[in-house]
Amino acid sequence: MQFIHIKDDMYVVCGRVSAQKVTDKSTDELKSWYSLADTVLRNGDIFYVCMKVIEVEYEDIKLKKSKF
Repeated sequence: MQFIHIKDDMYVVCGRVSAQKVTDKSTDELKSWYSLADTVLRNGDIFYVCMKVIEVEYEDIKLKKSKF
């Protein structure tokens, strides 16, 4: 699994596509090829079809034990 870090954002790469092979495709079409993709990044001649990682904060909640 490949990750891309851009500033404070992180993306999981779902797939890579040569820009020369998809000159007639929109970014929405590229995203539709991968079920979880929501972002297309480009570096040179390569499109990276990605899913943005959502950072969350959470706190564990302790549950009281049942008497049963």
